[in-house]
Amino acid sequence: MKPLEELTQDEIWQLRNQVVLNSLFVHDYENSFGISPRSACDFFDGYVEFLSELAEETGTQWHDQDSHEHLHEWLLCSDDYSWVKYNPVEN
Repeated sequence: MKPLEELTQDEIWQLRNQVVLNSLFVHDYENSFGISPRSACDFFDGYVEFLSELAEETGTQWHDQDSHEHLHEWLLCSDDYSWVKYNPVEN
């Protein structure tokens, strides 16, 4: 299991496609990357906020802004993911 900050752009996009953005249910953020659903939820809540700001600027909806390029752009805004929790490794 790689830490979030070591995932490639394509892996981050794969992670994004495993979750339900803006869901009220933490279990909708379960993923195969070992990131706890709560941390994935927090991570993608920030991404949705970013998309909402883009949407406001362009007069669209936040989900219309969801793209590989915008996710990468948002990732460049931070380099500290020390708050991310990981699921325990199963033996």
